[in-house]
Amino acid sequence: MLGCHQMDEAVKQIQLEKEALQLESLVRAATDDCRQDETVRYPIGRVICTRTDKGFKMEAILDNGQRIEAVVSNG
Repeated sequence: MLGCHQMDEAVKQIQLEKEALQLESLVRAATDDCRQDETVRYPIGRVICTRTDKGFKMEAILDNGQRIEAVVSNG
């Protein structure tokens, strides 16, 4: 029983790491693609870009609902 629990935890950890990498890749892609206040759609999710005086505030959202916020400055 303990072995199954450890396996479940390992699978959950791998899934979380995968989602973190996907969220990071969304933010990186949007860093190049955002030009104004807009929502940019990608195959794995979307990024809501809001222009600030120093760059963009971004909210990356995977199709499964996981999300992260990032601030990307110009230059």
